[in-house]
Amino acid sequence: MAVKITERTLEEKILLGITAAATLILFPFLIARIIAQDIPHIIVDFIAVGGIFSIFLGVWLTHKVKLYSGIFAVLAHVNILIGIYIKGPGLIYWLFPIIIGSFYLLPTLVAILFNSALITIACLFTYEQFDSFTLSRIVAAFIVTNIFSLIFSVFMKSQNKRLSEEDNRNKIRNTILELIASSSELSKVLTVIIKGVESEIPNTLCSVLILDKTGKHLMLGAAPNLPGFYTEAVDGLSVGEGSCGEAVYTGKRVVVSDIATDPQWADWAPLAKKANVAACWSEPIIDNQGRVLGTFAVYHRKITTPTITEFQRIEQFVNLARIAIERQKADQLIWQQANYDSLTNLPNRNLLHEHLKTAIANSERDKKQLAIAMLDLNKFKAVNDTFGHGAGDAVLIECSARIKENIRHNDIAARLGGDEFIVVLVGTSSREDIDHVCENLSSVLAQPYMIQEKPVFCTASIGVALYPHDALSIDDLLKKADQAMYCAKTKGHHSACYFKEML
Repeated sequence: MAVKITERTLEEKILLGITAAATLILFPFLIARIIAQDIPHIIVDFIAVGGIFSIFLGVWLTHKVKLYSGIFAVLAHVNILIGIYIKGPGLIYWLFPIIIGSFYLLPTLVAILFNSALITIACLFTYEQFDSFTLSRIVAAFIVTNIFSLIFSVFMKSQNKRLSEEDNRNKIRNTILELIASSSELSKVLTVIIKGVESEIPNTLCSVLILDKTGKHLMLGAAPNLPGFYTEAVDGLSVGEGSCGEAVYTGKRVVVSDIATDPQWADWAPLAKKANVAACWSEPIIDNQGRVLGTFAVYHRKITTPTITEFQRIEQFVNLARIAIERQKADQLIWQQANYDSLTNLPNRNLLHEHLKTAIANSERDKKQLAIAMLDLNKFKAVNDTFGHGAGDAVLIECSARIKENIRHNDIAARLGGDEFIVVLVGTSSREDIDHVCENLSSVLAQPYMIQEKPVFCTASIGVALYPHDALSIDDLLKKADQAMYCAKTKGHHSACYFKEML
């Protein structure tokens, strides 16, 4: 099926336009020759019109631009020589557009050879019909046209190459930005960035290392084409070690043109040799506040130093890596704030619901009991009133730490708000298990909290609801655990109560 003209490449459009225009221009001449019954001219014009129209159809149906460009150029050269031979020197001036067009239709060297042969043969056909003065001027004009067409062709091909590379770079950049905007996995985004650099700078292999939360080690972000043994070795690299570690430590670019002789690489040179890399350029990835996020390393297979242009291209991709890493950190922060209590760093009500959905589903599948214990601190208001809210916050932080330290590995702790906490006891098989956990929590939470160098006591009242015995839904479980907790308060501080005991 033929493709619409709007969907064709620029090269196709140009060749289709040239062949269509040439066919329309030459066709009236063919008709005129037929009417005049000028057989020699009919033959020349028919070859020209028929050949050019055939090329038009070929490009339209097959899209083989290079093939038909070559055929078009050969046809033009041969046809004009036949025309000059048959019709005489009157057609010799058609050589000018053919010479110029050849540099677009053919590779540069082939165009030079074809044009040189065209000029030579055309002059051999016509030299007897021109005086020496006129002939020398015609030949000089042809040669000058050929030279200027060559210069312009080289310039245009260079410009087209630059524009093509820029267009390809923009496509890669847009792809990366789309991945970042859609919150794609960071490793996927970094892999696309790395492949973009590797395509821009031949014979290179790249990696991105990201600074961990401690600020002391670099963790592997992506290195799709480096050997596995090498990426395993650099994963967890200490800051200050190697080119990447130094780039992070100093916040400046580090260029090692010869790994084998660089002192910084003394311990790593054998590994680099095994990986077949001879040079390494490390560019720190720095955020808008001047903090180092990681490093972008470009390894070269040969001993070399990057050019200014290569540095500029690397910097463009490093900036994209910065945006990707910052976006991931922002997404993580948003998720953290949406799902965790900012004071105690325990899951909040939102994440608790997600945990409970999973826990209930597992409990139903495994036919096991699930217990929810709601804790409320007694005398907490007195702490706030006496020592201030800062002291109250300190108590809540210490309380959450004690809860996390004294529940089982699979249990879940969360803060509902204020001085209320939830502990989800997963897979509890007996009343004794639940009692043991509650007694342990009551004991540790009753220990004194040191506030302004004074011991402060806050005991806990605990209410317990069981799934599926007391309730089947999350809201009902929380509601009944809350009711049981208030029952515990009525019993006195430092006590626990089961919902079924209230009935």
